[in-house]
Amino acid sequence: MRKTLTLLAAVLAFVTTSFAQTEDGIKWEKKSHDFGSIKMGPKADVTFRFTNTTKAPVVITSANPSCGCTASEYTKTPIMPGKTGDVTASYGTDGRPGFFQKSIKVNFDNGTSTDLIISGTVNTEAAPAGKNNELK
Repeated sequence: MRKTLTLLAAVLAFVTTSFAQTEDGIKWEKKSHDFGSIKMGPKADVTFRFTNTTKAPVVITSANPSCGCTASEYTKTPIMPGKTGDVTASYGTDGRPGFFQKSIKVNFDNGTSTDLIISGTVNTEAAPAGKNNELK
């Protein structure tokens, strides 16, 4: 019984690891980012990094944000096998208080695609209370 469980655990670990690394030939360091609580005004930027795990160069053909409040930039040159590329997502926080969750659909020339997710909460902070000049 112990041998069977050990063998099963080994096979499961191998399959899980193999699947994670070769799922689409692109291995992302992370596919989502939570900014947490951020101030309204400046853009919120995050860069997602990936490694090409295929045996051929890959090219990002597009990185499409889910709405106009989010922009993307990405590596435009071919990413050689074993090398890394980047996709940067920028969320415009100005005038957008509250929770947000947006996606960027990244498409590659080898037919694979990945959805990257950004989220957070934009806060409007009141100016710190100052001392009022009181009439005496």
